[in-house]
Amino acid sequence: MRHTLLYVVIVLLCINCTNNKTTENYVLDLVPNNAALVFKINDFETLTDVLSTNEILKSLETQKAFANIKNTLKPLQHLSNQKKGLLALSIDSTHLDYTYISNDSLLIRNWDSITSKSIETISFNNTKITKYVIEDSTFFSSHIENNWVLCSSQTLLQNIITNIENPNTNEELKRFYDVSNEEKILNVFLDIEHGETLLKQLFDEDQNISNFARWLTLDLTLNDTEILLNGVAESNTDENKFLSFFQNTKPIQNKTWNLAPSDVNYITSFGLDDFKKYSANKTVLNSAKTALDSLLTTVEEIGITEYDNEHILFLRTYGTATLLDYFNEEKISTDEFSGNEIWELKSNLEIFEPLTPLIGEHSFKYSSIIENTFIFSKSKSVLESVITKIKTGDTFDKTMLFNNAESKLTSSSSVLSISNLKGAVSILNESVSKTLGDSFNKSDLNDYVYGSQFIADAGFFHTNFLIKKITKEEDQNSVSSAFEVQFNTDLATLPQFVTNHSNGRKEIVVQDQENILYLISNSGKILWKKQLDGLIQDKVHQVDLFKNGKLQLAFTTNNEFLILDRNGKEVKPFTKKFTGGNLNPLAVFDYEGTKNYRFVVTQDKKVFMYNGKGDIVNGYKYDKAEANILAAPQHFRIGKKDYIVFKLENGRLKITNRVGNTRVNVKDKFSFSENDIKLYQNKFTFTSEDGILYQIDSQGKSTSSNLNLAKDHGIDATSRTLVIMNDNILHIRDKKVELELGVYSKPIIFYLNDKIYVSVTDIQNQKIYLYDSQGASIPNFPIFGSSNIDMADMNLNKRAEFVFKDQENSIKVFKIR
Repeated sequence: MRHTLLYVVIVLLCINCTNNKTTENYVLDLVPNNAALVFKINDFETLTDVLSTNEILKSLETQKAFANIKNTLKPLQHLSNQKKGLLALSIDSTHLDYTYISNDSLLIRNWDSITSKSIETISFNNTKITKYVIEDSTFFSSHIENNWVLCSSQTLLQNIITNIENPNTNEELKRFYDVSNEEKILNVFLDIEHGETLLKQLFDEDQNISNFARWLTLDLTLNDTEILLNGVAESNTDENKFLSFFQNTKPIQNKTWNLAPSDVNYITSFGLDDFKKYSANKTVLNSAKTALDSLLTTVEEIGITEYDNEHILFLRTYGTATLLDYFNEEKISTDEFSGNEIWELKSNLEIFEPLTPLIGEHSFKYSSIIENTFIFSKSKSVLESVITKIKTGDTFDKTMLFNNAESKLTSSSSVLSISNLKGAVSILNESVSKTLGDSFNKSDLNDYVYGSQFIADAGFFHTNFLIKKITKEEDQNSVSSAFEVQFNTDLATLPQFVTNHSNGRKEIVVQDQENILYLISNSGKILWKKQLDGLIQDKVHQVDLFKNGKLQLAFTTNNEFLILDRNGKEVKPFTKKFTGGNLNPLAVFDYEGTKNYRFVVTQDKKVFMYNGKGDIVNGYKYDKAEANILAAPQHFRIGKKDYIVFKLENGRLKITNRVGNTRVNVKDKFSFSENDIKLYQNKFTFTSEDGILYQIDSQGKSTSSNLNLAKDHGIDATSRTLVIMNDNILHIRDKKVELELGVYSKPIIFYLNDKIYVSVTDIQNQKIYLYDSQGASIPNFPIFGSSNIDMADMNLNKRAEFVFKDQENSIKVFKIR
């Protein structure tokens, strides 16, 4: 059960993640030779943010195993403006040291306001070392090979400087480092084979991690209530490590959950496609192979748990005959209980010895068989209770604990463990470290599930570790509240989802009536505020200006065109002011999907088209319209041709190509409604104020249908679906849905699980409705608000998230499956 290394790694992870990395591999030359634990930080800012809101860390940070590391790394809190870096932990005798390496300058946060501080310059081997003393922290830094290096001790930094010409780079570390996933905010590399001294320092002499594997590399994913680690573990059959017992085996689907009682604190399952391979590995690892190994050759899953303070063993087989013959010879008596035989076995049977490396030294007195699984216990009463649980279906696989873990783990494993807090503490005490177990025991993480998984592959193990808050699984199409954010000032814009490029999660931007722009995390935390000169015009666009996966926010206010980075800082030279104001919303075109953006700002009759460097695109000829432009221009593609469409105040529809020449000549004039133009059935589709639906093809031919729409009607469309909201009648394709009388917003079409849905908001009666493509209402809708409710935006993934303004100074987020 040493697979619970999960908890150890998380301990280290969560406290140490306040640093970053460089992309060049020679950065590894600066890592101390005795560093056994290395963190590659790919996004310092995001990591700092999510760690600060993680409930697991908050609960553990004062406990011994966590507080010691946090105190050691305290000096790193003084650094500012860090993006990426590398953090290495090492041991000098009995002292825990750290080395932090970064391409970013080591700037000290709020230096002028620090009262107790000093700086001293030291020369060593023609290299400048700076000694910092800030309050009760002392650290040393130097600029080496284009990197800034910060160390906890002067001796450690001097050793790095001395060895830089002939570095002794850890080749195993380099191998894992080269293939690490930079899309994750953090990668972890643990050299277990050479890290025994470090592990003892962190987890005391009783730690058992050293016997687990030789190397472990993990990628971190986390949010406010979850920590997930995925990666690879290595252990060879010529090394006496726990995972070596599973070398050359293949994982099987774990099923003992179906037999374990629902109220056990943990269950661990070992899957073996061929028990003979396990026996062979034992021989190589000097673990005695006995004659009884041959009796277990049909065993494919071994499950171990505790029930009523007693160990329970499950042996699932693909053939029971051999073992049945054995137990018939070794039983003392037989009783019947609930239709099952219970055998009393002779004392100290040796049949359990082959399993000792996996389940520990346990003996069992009673046994029964259900289907093809043998169940063992030490007392008859406990075995009877287990059988009763199985008969009544009160089993572990039906619990919320199991369901929460199962959704994050794969169905087939070599080693798989799921537990609650009490079970996790028990496993930690027995197999990892009593110090670590005590830390978790003192936490308040009772409503969390703990899981770990190893999946044997060709010479290595896929690895998954999990700590997750237990949540009730919603029914299909069920609605649940995610969070609500209250503001001190009334809001002026509708909230909008944007993407956090570091983790792919959705965040929210919204602006208040004092023109302050907010970025809000997916848990409701306000990440930053920025004072703007005016109100954002309609929509905020996200762009990747530098083609590096980092997203920026682009928009116009009444008199400015702005692009902000993820921190809310202005990206030069995209702060452009326009005398006279009256700007329309920004339009962003990416013709080929290559991130060669065209930013189009329109002001009255003027058209300003900028490229990705902030320069005017001289080749675009339509820089002045025939009349004032009513809205942001729109870009469409039909076949291989591009169409840029302008609605003009004089009723004309101007359609140009990429360079501004007229592509479609539209002769008619229209009284445009406030709805956008849509591309429906490969035709430019829009409505007029007097309720007429128009369609114009790529040749300029116009058709119309008088639908007698009210002036405040709304439309949305995809290439094959047209939706119209008119008064209280919702039209979805050829379906008509009559809603209660109210004042309705524009309908919104979206896809969820490859199906079309339509949402619409009744602003008057404070309700949000959801319908499928056949006009059928979705259960658990409508959502009720309080005042001034208005659908704003939705995030579509495995679940839909809706954000809307509820009251003048609050937003709410709901989720639907």
